[in-house]
Amino acid sequence: MIDRSRPRPTSIASIALIALLLGAFPSFAATDTAAQEVANYPTVVRKPVTIWSDGTRLAGDVFLPKGLAADQKIPAIVLCHGWGGMKSHLNQRIAPQFSAAGYAVLTFDYRGWGESDGRLVVKGDMPKPDDKGNVTVQAQLVREVVDPFDQEVDIDAAISFFAGEPHVDASRIGIWGSSLGGSHVIWRAGNDDRVKAVVSQVGGYFRTEQMLDPAAQAGNDKIKTQRARGEIEPVPQGGLEQFKELKGSPVPERLNWFRPGDFIDDIDVPVQIIQAEKEHYFKVEDHGDWAYAKLKARNIPVEYHLMKGIDHYGIYRPPALDEAMKLEIAFFDKYLKPAAKR
Repeated sequence: MIDRSRPRPTSIASIALIALLLGAFPSFAATDTAAQEVANYPTVVRKPVTIWSDGTRLAGDVFLPKGLAADQKIPAIVLCHGWGGMKSHLNQRIAPQFSAAGYAVLTFDYRGWGESDGRLVVKGDMPKPDDKGNVTVQAQLVREVVDPFDQEVDIDAAISFFAGEPHVDASRIGIWGSSLGGSHVIWRAGNDDRVKAVVSQVGGYFRTEQMLDPAAQAGNDKIKTQRARGEIEPVPQGGLEQFKELKGSPVPERLNWFRPGDFIDDIDVPVQIIQAEKEHYFKVEDHGDWAYAKLKARNIPVEYHLMKGIDHYGIYRPPALDEAMKLEIAFFDKYLKPAAKR
């Protein structure tokens, strides 16, 4: 059974606030990096930032329009890339285009990907800590793991970080996701009240009704048992045959558990869905079409666009990329910018 209850962070936040006031948490803030020019986008600047997610340092980049007043706050967009994507891909054309249109934009690498730190798996026994709580261990660095729940924690951290940026209006944060990121933003929109508008392109919205058949579920449960008992690697290293064209090591039991479509009825903010006519990873009628119908039936503002003649990866190349960007900027303008400035 999937637990559909939402976490209630109020008490945790209160404890964290008290601890901060008492000086219990040391400062891990990275030195602010000066803004840099962005090639081919003369009206935009970029600055590298460090985001802390569940104790792991994530590398991010903030894009801002030039010439903002010191106290000026603008709408913001957090970009969530796909399976083997990295912020360097988004930084070339997508992030700066959004920023040139008047948005603060955040790109970031998930833990273990790109410029972000990875997970350490301790080898051997954990030694006793010294009087400062420090230990010296031999550990394996694990990178490029595809774990959707870890990635959701990273997305949460990215939104939390961005809400504290001086030029970001935290009441006008949108999220954009592509491929697996397009699935993530649907899950996030159903679980995070800070999100005010959502763009999901070429994403799948798997749900409980599409659960594995009994034989496949039994295989999935076996993997979970083997991993819990240490009979296989505690964190996957090496791809699976069915994902051989994709980079990274998926955690199959967690991918099978990740069902963003189960939260479609919890979404109450505008959504734009873009899917590819020749999608080859899933049937668009079971995902984009289904999600559009569900949202429309509840009178949620929703747009649906089927990009003709392209497959899953066609969305990243012109002319489909240019067409999608125009649609997405217009959508965010409609729902994140004040009416007087449209």
